[in-house]
Amino acid sequence: MIKFIGGTRKIVIMLLLVIVLCVNSSNISQAESPQVTVPDGSIESSLSPNENLVPVGATIANYDFEIAQDSKLKTWQVSGDKSSSQQATSGYSGQHSLQHANSRKDYQVRTEQILTGLENGYYTLTGWTKNSGGQRAAYLYAKGADKSESRTALPVSSQWIKVTVRGVQVNDGKMTVGIYSDAKAGNWLNLDFVELVHDNRPYKLPKGGDVSELTQIEAKGGKFYDRKGKQKDLFQILKEEGHDIVRLRLYNDPGKGKGDGEYYRPAGFMDKQDILKLAKRAKAAGLQIQLSFHYSDYWTNGELQIIPNEWQKQIQNLTTEQQKVDKLYQLLYDYTTEIMQSMKAQGTTPEYVSLGNEMQSGLLYPFGKIEDATSENWDHNWDHLARFLKAGSQAVKAVSPSTKVIIHLDDAGNYNKYYDFFDQLNLYQVDYDIIGPSYYPYWTKKTVSQLVDFLNDIGQKYEKDIMIMETGFNWNPTLPDNSPGQLVDNGPYPASMSSREGQRDFMYELFNGLKSVNNGRVIGDLYWDPIMIPAPGLGWAIREADDLPGKNVVSNTTLFDFDGKALPVFDAYRYNTEGVPSTTKQENEQ
Repeated sequence: MIKFIGGTRKIVIMLLLVIVLCVNSSNISQAESPQVTVPDGSIESSLSPNENLVPVGATIANYDFEIAQDSKLKTWQVSGDKSSSQQATSGYSGQHSLQHANSRKDYQVRTEQILTGLENGYYTLTGWTKNSGGQRAAYLYAKGADKSESRTALPVSSQWIKVTVRGVQVNDGKMTVGIYSDAKAGNWLNLDFVELVHDNRPYKLPKGGDVSELTQIEAKGGKFYDRKGKQKDLFQILKEEGHDIVRLRLYNDPGKGKGDGEYYRPAGFMDKQDILKLAKRAKAAGLQIQLSFHYSDYWTNGELQIIPNEWQKQIQNLTTEQQKVDKLYQLLYDYTTEIMQSMKAQGTTPEYVSLGNEMQSGLLYPFGKIEDATSENWDHNWDHLARFLKAGSQAVKAVSPSTKVIIHLDDAGNYNKYYDFFDQLNLYQVDYDIIGPSYYPYWTKKTVSQLVDFLNDIGQKYEKDIMIMETGFNWNPTLPDNSPGQLVDNGPYPASMSSREGQRDFMYELFNGLKSVNNGRVIGDLYWDPIMIPAPGLGWAIREADDLPGKNVVSNTTLFDFDGKALPVFDAYRYNTEGVPSTTKQENEQ
């Protein structure tokens, strides 16, 4: 039944439609579904600018939902509230589409088709959707015979958006494709122009966030609750809600007198012993680990990359710059090796390691500091920085060849910054595996669509996979005391999205966008400080002058509310999945 056909498919299907209409004209009905008012108040047009599109890949009968009888779509099976699945009188590729809608009552409905005769291997499913939003769940899915569903939650949009489900495995020639709604009265979605391509690309998109502050939060009395209000271990909640990975950031030896002179990071948190303990808890919960080396006792970013206090002592009596750089090279290599060996020894070898944190201006200032390509020290300091990065990469691979090395920069969407930096990495032949941008709509002023264009560009230019190392979106306009947080707004997204539902809808959009990047180049996303809830005495750092905490400025961008209760944003994690063996619990979830 399923074959790879060229451009004749559209003609054949249309001829079949004409025959059916001639024979059964008295019984055939184009759906009597009511006009749908989209969120901007306009009425959908029945005309499509894409009527000449021809699908590619495997044959999906009635892929454009043009064939129906008595309002029932041919070749598609409906389960649940069948009255809520219907043919709509507007489409992306023609004059019709599938619609899930019911204006009178809440509903659950599934519309699907079983495909047979497929070649074994991996597939990518796509479909064009519109979506009112507000559903408890709405996702496009595909399922092989012995796997649970691979899903992509639908973005909220009154315009047609392409939704992508990657890495669907077939090993017996069969696959089920479909769309599911668990919706409230008045919610609606439309689906059109469904395609299935045998690209033979396995795919996983690990999704999670940074939990490095957890020990300190718990020490300050912070507690976490699931969406039903039941207190649980954080890692249990994350796993239950669809997280696959955690980020752990490592300081060498934090403590008083080892910061920037004004603030310091408290001793005993995010050092080697603390990170080892957190890594054990994460692995016990079945989560992957992304380990970030700060190579400092304090926060690092583009402005600050302070050499660890102990390392400063070891180079202070050396007389030449070259001697100091040589010593730092060896210290960095030895320290990276030590941490990796300790992680491996306890069974928590990280799957991913980043060499530095937002190190777009270098490491170990001033020796590895780079500014821009016009600065007089550009080539000189790049010599040093390349050596430091090679030391870190070589140490990681010596302990764990399978661990992927990430280079983490800020400001996703800044083409020139990334070109300048990664061109130099190629020039110096630095070995790394993954490009790791930070993406915040507030800082970058970029939408997901603009981000996708950027990721397509750098993925193709450097032929590297990409992991979003940080992302954040405020779910409340202010902190608990009504003052602005670090993310004052959400950049190009409207103020109305600074809400619990707005954060969830942004992550729906983001995950679908990341999956859409060409060739499946984006292979992970890490949320920034998703657990940094309010707790007495908890802050981003401690003041040297009085040992009081600086303000927690991200408690309105977390994945938990001000009381530690899981937010609706977890739906974006739960309903964006890749298929796993069908014996797991996930298969039984709606």
